[in-house]
Amino acid sequence: MTVAVFPPALLRQVQDRIWARLSPEQIQERVHNQLCQADLPLAYQRCTFATLDPAQDPEAFQICRDYAEHGEYQGKRGLILAGTPGNGKTSLAIAILRRTVEKNQGRYSARFWNVPTGLAQLRQQIDTPDPQADSILSLTHNRLLVLDDLGKQKMSEWVGEQFYLLLNTLCAQGKQVIITTNLAPSRLFQCLDPALVSRLSNLCHPVTLKGADRRR
Repeated sequence: MTVAVFPPALLRQVQDRIWARLSPEQIQERVHNQLCQADLPLAYQRCTFATLDPAQDPEAFQICRDYAEHGEYQGKRGLILAGTPGNGKTSLAIAILRRTVEKNQGRYSARFWNVPTGLAQLRQQIDTPDPQADSILSLTHNRLLVLDDLGKQKMSEWVGEQFYLLLNTLCAQGKQVIITTNLAPSRLFQCLDPALVSRLSNLCHPVTLKGADRRR
């Protein structure tokens, strides 16, 4: 049995024609469904560029907004949002995710993944496998991936292997990645394997947020 393989450009043309026939209500429903499947934390679900205060950190806000509009910043397909706890990194990351889904009209999926929690769940799968649960590679099926709180986990050999597999695949497939971390980019890179540092440097533009803990 021969399976037909269509060029990506032709598939995009077909998809564009299908989307052109959708009503505004159908597009809105698709956007809503994609956001519901993105696993956004309840406390951040209303974060958009319209609800955030750009005066808190004008430079970081503008970089994130530019990235959301163009899908890249200075030729990089990802951002590293670094800074002290509570200064708005996760809020900006989710605002990017929401704008990206809205801009592509729900065509492509996006996903929020808290790194410490996600790794704990992956470890649990080693002892009690669940065929319905996430694997590290299932995250790469999304067009945009937010990796929240990178750097809080202990960098064991197993963690390093998981992140190499994840980031290597994301780089190879040209996916969009937003990383939030409480560590300065230079400090984060010191914690990672050189192979991971190389891929992150190639993939992401670093943005250091300023300001105090807004949760207080």
